Amino acid sequence: MLAFCAYYEGTVKGSEAEFDAYVQEVHLPLVAKYPKLQQLRYQKGVVRDGQAPKFYLTFELFFKDWDDFEVAKNSAERQLAVDDALKLEAMFEGDIHHVVYDNEEIAVAS
Repeated sequence: MLAFCAYYEGTVKGSEAEFDAYVQEVHLPLVAKYPKLQQLRYQKGVVRDGQAPKFYLTFELFFKDWDDFEVAKNSAERQLAVDDALKLEAMFEGDIHHVVYDNEEIAVAS
């Protein structure tokens, strides 16, 4: 399985509540429409020991393989989400990192 991840390193410029609502109500529904997408995860960093997280949020998109990822990457649905991501970037102070992983699930003892 292939995982495409976006890491938002930094802070929100204005209201975190407004930013979070935009991500969940506008941006993620656009991403969820990618063809061949098998799973979508949204993870928001949490304050720990009084320290803000290095990464404010992470998106993880999972595809069966590179071929499926390429279908999504070249789709009209992705282009809509990419255009929308510019709005997120304008509301965010910091860096956005994109990383692709070869993902393997490991069974754990229950």
